[in-house]
Order: sequence, then C-alpha cells, then structure tokens
Amino acid sequence: MRIHRTVRLALTTTAVAVTALSMVAVPALAGTRIAKTSGDPYLTADNRLNKSATIGGAGSTFAAPLQNAAQAAYEARTPNATINGYQAVGSGTGESDILKKVVDWGGTDVPMSQTDIYQKEPSGFNIRASAFLEVPIALGGVAIPYNISGLNSKTPLTFTASVLAGIYEGHITNWNSSAIQGLNPKVKLPDSKIVVVARADSSGTTYIFTNFLRSAAPKVWTTQPSKTPLTLPTGGVAGSGNAGVAADIENTPNSIGYVEYSYVLLNPSLLKGVAAIVNKAGKALTPSLAGIAAAAAAKPNITAANFSIDWQAGPIAYPIAGYTWAVIWRGNQTSDAQGTLLVKYLDWLSHSGAVDGTTAGQDVAALQGYVPLPANIQALARATLLKVTGSRGQVLLTTNGG
Repeated sequence: MRIHRTVRLALTTTAVAVTALSMVAVPALAGTRIAKTSGDPYLTADNRLNKSATIGGAGSTFAAPLQNAAQAAYEARTPNATINGYQAVGSGTGESDILKKVVDWGGTDVPMSQTDIYQKEPSGFNIRASAFLEVPIALGGVAIPYNISGLNSKTPLTFTASVLAGIYEGHITNWNSSAIQGLNPKVKLPDSKIVVVARADSSGTTYIFTNFLRSAAPKVWTTQPSKTPLTLPTGGVAGSGNAGVAADIENTPNSIGYVEYSYVLLNPSLLKGVAAIVNKAGKALTPSLAGIAAAAAAKPNITAANFSIDWQAGPIAYPIAGYTWAVIWRGNQTSDAQGTLLVKYLDWLSHSGAVDGTTAGQDVAALQGYVPLPANIQALARATLLKVTGSRGQVLLTTNGG
C-alpha cells in the first residue's frame, strides 16, 4: 500500500526533526536491562518473507522516534522488506489515513472508536470498529518542559494537576502567581506572562495529558479527555506534532507545554527545565523510565477498550503515562504479501530480545526513551496480530516466510 503524500508539506520540518532525533542514542539509558525471550518461533521468523513487499504508516508523533529508528533496524535484518518513512502527522490523521487505506497502519495513542470512524470517514457509517485491530507498540510518558527566562534554579519546578489545569484554563497567567510560587517557595519566579503551548492537530498526547488533568483535578479540568486541539489562553501557541511543540517551547521564552518524554531526552535544550509533577501519593516526580514503568505496573490489564493508565497510586509512579497503538485492518489487506510484512514487522516491533540475540523493536524503544512493553502487553500484541487474516481467511502471522 502506498503512503498518501498530499497535504503533508506543512509538516516537512517536523518530520525532519523527528527523523534526526531518532538517530540520537540516550546515554542515560545505557544501563537499561532488556528482558530476553527464549524459544519464540515467531520472533525467529519475523525476518522471513517469501515475497518482496512494501508497507508504510502514519499518525502518532508520540511514536515517531521509535518508528523511525525501528524501521531502519528491521529493514536492515529483513530481506524483501521495504518500509516507507513513517509520517508523524498526529493520531487523528493516522486514524483518517487507515480508514481511507492510504497507509497500512495508523498510529494513535488512543485506540480508534466507532465514534472516531463516524467523524473521520464520510462512508464511516458503513465501517464497523470491529473491522480493525489495535496493536500496542510502545509505552511512554508525557513530560512538562518549561522555558523561563533568567531562571537559575537547578531544582525542577513542581506542579500539581490543579495548577497545570489552571494554567491551561487561563486562570493562572503569571509565573510568579501565588499558586505556582506556593509550590516552589525557594525559587524566585519572574513576573512574566505564561505562554501556554499545546498541539495544533488531533493528538493522542493531548488525550493522555487531558486525561491526567481530568483524573487528578476534576474540579478544575471539567471537560472530558480528548484528542481535539485545546482552546488556549490569549497568547498561547499551537504546534504541529510533538516535535512542533518541543520546538515552540525551546524558542519561546516563559513558555510551558507537554511532549512525549523521548522528545525531551533527545532534545538536550529542553532538559534545562522539566517539571516535577505531584503524583497520587503526593510525591513530586520528574519523568523517568522507572516512574513510567511503575505507573503501567499499577494498571497491568490494559486492552484496546480499557487503555488509559489514568491516575495511578504508588510512590514512584510518574502520573502522566500511556501506550501508543498501531491500528490495522483485521482482514482486507492490500495483498497477502503486504499483510504478511505488516504483521511480522509489528510483531517484531512489539517484542523484546529475539532468540538469536538480534535486537528487537522494544530494545530499540528503550534507546529512544520509551519503557519496554510489559510481558503481558507483548503477549496482547501477539494475540492481536494472530487475528489478522489474508485473502483466503488464513492467519498471516506465521512461523515461516508467509
């Protein structure tokens, strides 16, 4: 299936930035231990293809650093496989593209619902959500970077969900407001207007962020979590994709925003100011792999229908975290060859440590600032991919070349 190339020119800079970021290793992760599997016949066969095929995907910018790095690694080890460059265009566009069959998978941080189908596809009333499968491919966190002119404090600023909600609602407008200063009494904050940065496009990262605000500060953030662009306070800035938001924060004095954690790790300029967020146990934590993993461990039974990590308990749980997913057709693949490549790539992407010692997708994820998927979520991905069928109703994920 060919990737649709039109109406993408405005995102060229963002796409280039993400590709560049994905090539940078994260020194802080050098000691990360990756669980290895053994005796897994599917992983052993994930680079075996009897026929040449080309696939491509588009969507979630939350997943873009992983997708760009992982695709290169998979192609290098898999003869007959070509993967077109991932288009980081946002979760909403990823869903639209898979509905229109202009990509082989759509990336989204919020599994696609029947309501999404009705809203995004003119013929959507003839398409049921059951025609699609949602494959978990990565686990990450949402960081809150800020850029305050002249701030010399080496201690991260602390925020609660209520204060963040107040900032994004436009009720808290200055950096030295009593609400922020009270959480950071030892820091001399400037009497400067806060510039609020958010996503301009339909975004799963926005959903994860607003889901946190709704769960942790429901009296302040009274609207339901959503992928739709936020209505920003006067002077707010909207950026395309996580890369656009990251660039806006970096280039805008006195700004604050939200981005997927890997965009902070892979952009050293943002490391100058990353907020500590108060979790359900009352602990103020900056994002970390350990904190994101702890949040996921507090809600292990994730499914496409019950996907939110929400506002989890635990002293080391970082409170803004979530999964990102690949949306694919259950059947109705463009060809059996393309469908076989698709399921083999996604299987490799959603697993750690191949039996032959070859790096698998979740090993790549760890080097890009994501937490390797828990074992039960890797199993969920495998079980989901085994439901994908070809032209004769045959299962496409096999232990041979397809």
